[in-house]
Amino acid sequence: MTDMTKRDSTLVHYLNEAYANERRLELALTAHAEATTRPEYAQRLREHLRETKAHATKVGRRIERLGGTPETVSIPGPEGLTDRLESAQGVVQRATAAVQHSLHAVRRTGEQELMLENARAEFREEAQEIATYRLLDGLATAVGDKETAKLAREILREEERMASYLGDLIPQLATDVAHDEVPVSEIDGPAAHRTSAAGARRTSTRSSATGARRATRARRTTTARAARRGRSRARR
Repeated sequence: MTDMTKRDSTLVHYLNEAYANERRLELALTAHAEATTRPEYAQRLREHLRETKAHATKVGRRIERLGGTPETVSIPGPEGLTDRLESAQGVVQRATAAVQHSLHAVRRTGEQELMLENARAEFREEAQEIATYRLLDGLATAVGDKETAKLAREILREEERMASYLGDLIPQLATDVAHDEVPVSEIDGPAAHRTSAAGARRTSTRSSATGARRATRARRTTTARAARRGRSRARR
């Protein structure tokens, strides 16, 4: 890494934080897209995965242009000491282990609940990224780095769109978890409709099966009553 001014080293510090976040999210988004059974959710995750990879590439290039490296950078501390920013490679390695753990958890968690937990985790990550890019926009603008400020605002718009999507999705997933976990008899008032097509099919199948069983019992009851009336007439 070349010698940097205090201005550029400060920018690189926060750019590297953004870079590490993007690299970590690549693995999480890949695993979540594979785990979801909602086609529109899986498609949106894949779209954001492409955006995330592009973000990492753009941020990495900006770090290099400022004289830093996209993985590790030394930042002067307040007493002239240096703090070493953690390597993005180490972050990615830990994310890999986390993803493997989440895939094993599929066996113990219902599919709707798993998607809800994934969406909540993604929403938290988006909030962190939004805060980081807003910080970078403000910092870069304050020190006159127009290129970094422009890049931060460009990425910020895409992160905010994803956060908005997830914010709308989470209540829908919560509704589906309620259908899976809570008996209808325990729901006060009319139950909300299931939001996922797959879940709706399962609900419809259960309802059809229940209706068929009730119809069968009704036919048997009618037949039994008719038989009793026939025997009563015969005795008279």
